[in-house]
Amino acid sequence: MLAKSLAITLLLPLVAVVTGCACPSGGCCVPGTPYAPCPGDLAEVDGDPPDLVELVSAEHELTPLPSPTETFQLLDASACQCNAATNANLANLVELERHWAKVLIGCDTKNVRKNLCLDCDLLALHAYYLRNSSAASALEAFYQLAGLEAQEHFLTQGIEEAERTLSRVDNLKDQGLALPDAVDRTSIASKLSELRDQKLQLEFLRIQLNGQLQKLVGCPLDEHTFYWPQVDWEPDFSPLDVEVELADGLSTRSDLRGLALVMCNLEKSTLPIARGVLKFADSTLGTVEPIDGLRHTLRCHGCYEQEVPVRCRQLSMFYAETEKLATGEIKSAVYKVNLQRQRAVVAKQKVEELRSRLDELEKMRDVNDVTIFEISNLRGRLYEGEANLVTQLVSLKLAEVSLHKSQGFLALECGFAPTLCCEGCCTGVCCHGQSGCKAGGGQCCDE
Repeated sequence: MLAKSLAITLLLPLVAVVTGCACPSGGCCVPGTPYAPCPGDLAEVDGDPPDLVELVSAEHELTPLPSPTETFQLLDASACQCNAATNANLANLVELERHWAKVLIGCDTKNVRKNLCLDCDLLALHAYYLRNSSAASALEAFYQLAGLEAQEHFLTQGIEEAERTLSRVDNLKDQGLALPDAVDRTSIASKLSELRDQKLQLEFLRIQLNGQLQKLVGCPLDEHTFYWPQVDWEPDFSPLDVEVELADGLSTRSDLRGLALVMCNLEKSTLPIARGVLKFADSTLGTVEPIDGLRHTLRCHGCYEQEVPVRCRQLSMFYAETEKLATGEIKSAVYKVNLQRQRAVVAKQKVEELRSRLDELEKMRDVNDVTIFEISNLRGRLYEGEANLVTQLVSLKLAEVSLHKSQGFLALECGFAPTLCCEGCCTGVCCHGQSGCKAGGGQCCDE
């Protein structure tokens, strides 16, 4: 019997050598990869640029971009925000994963149930984070679109004013009359070209923003359907207390709640979840774990007991760092709101000054011999000032959205409040003075 086993042992390598690779796909050898030689021939070239004016000739009719008709679909901020939070596709995928975890909780051992319950809570917090982010993205597109529609009005007026001025200049030249010293036809024509280019860019941006909103709020994509955002443009200048906003935000942020949850329930049985959470800080964290097998267990049993305090320390450091980043984010968002309020006031003052000056020139035109070109130039500056005021108010709205996003309020305002089964219960072995651990009387994961 021994001789037979020895013969088989010797014959197997010999058969492998004789028969060669037996992979069904023939992939035992490393295949070659495509290679293209370095291109380029040496030659003397003419460095003069081409005459692009001659090359750009619109011989065929240019295709216009899709544009709205006389009717729009009305959309308000609340519907935009909450539709996006509800229809967040990735959040709904996470909710299905959470449902599957809840199914398994009821039919397994105590340790497995605790892991699954903790995992279920983390999934709920992540789904909430995704809904909050989706609502923020929708509101950002909503206010940008509202600003675009308002700016287009002033941009169109500016184009019409520039066209009228250019027409007056051409009429004077046709009649052989001299132009005022401050009037330059080339400058007016260049300005008109710039305004028309801006209008084309706005038309393209309108299509993009409408497409983003359609996707986020759960509507079919249609480049011929356009929203009209219903916005309350009156800014809210009520004072913001930085410390109050910070305290409110830190208590609702899903990242801090999730880390506190893991620390409060950390023990040997929940180490796999702790390792997974730590990987969010860096991909190298949580990668060292005990090796399966009786021999490794017997040899390293004492060493394995040291993992829990190591993970406690790592989680505490991760929590402290996350709390610092969250504090900076929320405070920065508050200061950004205050900044944009001041910029909006400055833009408003500029518009008021331009309006006053224009009204003065129009009233004193005959008395002071004010030319139509001076009035036209001032009207153009006024339209630019009005458009800038719109920009500053939109930036203020976006700053407020950013603040509420950093605080985690947007999904909460739509009724999405994650219900957790482990929050408030702090029975883990590292809940003794560690940052992020707060004792509580909530229901524990294994109850």
